Amino acid sequence: MNRGWFWRLGTVLAVVMAAFVVLWPSLPRVATPWAESHIPFRLHEGLDIRGGARLSYDVQIGQAIAERRNRAMDSVREQLARDFGIHHGESRLSPDEITRLAERVTLSASPTPREFAVRFRNAGDSARVSDGVLSRVGLRKVSDSNGVVTLSLRNEEVQQLEDTAVRQAMETITNRIDELAVKETSITARGETIVVEVPGQDEAYFNQIQEIIRRTARLDFKILDDESTLLEEIIEGRAPRGAAAPSGENATPTPHPLPAGITLEREQVSVGPGRQAPAQYLRASGENARQHLQEYLTSVAASVPEGRQVLIGKVDNANVQPGQTAPEVWRTYTVFALAQVDGSMISDAQVQIDPQDNRPNVSITFTRQGAEVFARVTEENVKRRFAIVLDDRVNSAPVIQQRIAGGQARITLGGGDDYRSTLREANELMVVLRAGALPAPLSEGTRSYIGPTLGADTIHKARNAMIAGIALVLVFMTVYYGWAGFIANAAVLVNLFLQLAALALFGATITLPGLAGLALTVGMSVDNNVLINERIKEEQRGGKSLRASVDAGYNHAFSAIFDGHITTLISGVVLLQYGTGPVKGFAVTLLIGVIANLFTGVFATRVVFDWLVRGLRVKKLLQ
Repeated sequence: MNRGWFWRLGTVLAVVMAAFVVLWPSLPRVATPWAESHIPFRLHEGLDIRGGARLSYDVQIGQAIAERRNRAMDSVREQLARDFGIHHGESRLSPDEITRLAERVTLSASPTPREFAVRFRNAGDSARVSDGVLSRVGLRKVSDSNGVVTLSLRNEEVQQLEDTAVRQAMETITNRIDELAVKETSITARGETIVVEVPGQDEAYFNQIQEIIRRTARLDFKILDDESTLLEEIIEGRAPRGAAAPSGENATPTPHPLPAGITLEREQVSVGPGRQAPAQYLRASGENARQHLQEYLTSVAASVPEGRQVLIGKVDNANVQPGQTAPEVWRTYTVFALAQVDGSMISDAQVQIDPQDNRPNVSITFTRQGAEVFARVTEENVKRRFAIVLDDRVNSAPVIQQRIAGGQARITLGGGDDYRSTLREANELMVVLRAGALPAPLSEGTRSYIGPTLGADTIHKARNAMIAGIALVLVFMTVYYGWAGFIANAAVLVNLFLQLAALALFGATITLPGLAGLALTVGMSVDNNVLINERIKEEQRGGKSLRASVDAGYNHAFSAIFDGHITTLISGVVLLQYGTGPVKGFAVTLLIGVIANLFTGVFATRVVFDWLVRGLRVKKLLQ
């Protein structure tokens, strides 16, 4: 045997061994604990075979309109700051500029999601809200009286949001599902309701999917106003500086005493180079601490000054001894409402392990614009606290030690939790950040479990029928072609093995259309061997030796085999490109089968034939 034959034999053996390794964890009686823990590839069954869960979500379009209204408020606020000579350039307002602007004008959202009010201290300044400003940000003027201008989003702007919110939410959910490598998931929209069908039978798995889907994943970076006495003034009933009274400028503030379980605390923090201040915050502990704290903040929201927010965050329980359960503790952070950096400026997110404490964290990479803004903001606020806010909850509030360049930041998670739960939280956060924030929050609807479309009895019968059909084909090939038929049968089995391994490698899901694709390509594999064997017999009838007949048979049959597979390949590509759901599943198995057929039917069987006629020098292979 020449050296080329050994190279071809090595290629065949390497491919078969690689396929076995990939398929090993999915083989019921062959898989070992080591294989299941170290080899990530799996064969997955689709909804029509395995069943799964149907999750429904309602898109809160009103919240999407309110978010668009809030962005318009920020644009108007920046324009007014330029008109008053407080702000210059195109960058966002600084905390000091927001405070100075609040002395001239305040902006407050109305109960209607599309409207907000602009209150000028000097009624004559209301003329600054010009038609040019309104057209630039997609607003219209509803009323103008006594220095109070009410603005609203234009009707066409609201209509566009209503038309696109559900579609954008579907795209975001699809991206998150793709990041999780959950295959064969069906995502459909029914009005303002999105229905997600996930294959599987694991309750914990469904809970994880549900949690990742529903997270809005709005990420903001906001400077803390640690010198503010806002909380004390609200509790005592004194009007905070810059506050707009809820019912008019002359409304009398009322005290808001703290309920039981919530206390006003102070902590000494850095508020600038060489400067310290006693920052105020509210602290709540015990059962339902977060809920009680949030309810109190909601009740005093109207008293919070223009340009400020009071957010809550969980206090780390890292000092709790192992085995002890500490009560949940929540606290507040007073921040400047305008986000200096937000999630739209993020290009990537990755989970990393901190080498110092071996804790998982999420490393985020900013876009070019985001990196420039982040560097400028950190330079302007050295020695001040910078809150990382995820879905209106403060994740952490580190002190900016120096200008942070390079476009990188880090989000730490769950210092007091166990490693596995922290790692799971980090992976979930990475998924939602990379997929992007939802255009509007989702309210959870129903969750129902769905059984296999085929039914257990139907699946059992289909499996038996497939095994019987393949067995009959193998018996026929052996009886009709002898040793050549035995080689063809081995090629068919290897072909099926390679296709299943490829499906496991790509994380594809086996569905009913996929099984149809497997059956079709197995039939094509038999056809390949029939063409080759018949061509060899024809050459032998012409008087050629077996060795010459094998060479001529493969050479002459290859063109017909190749042409047939190319046309099938083109059909599969078209189905994959334009098909959806079951059609795409059929196309994937068809394309994999075409490649496996050419490898086993032409390349692998030729290695065996050459060994028999050249190495062993057999004289007869065919009946």
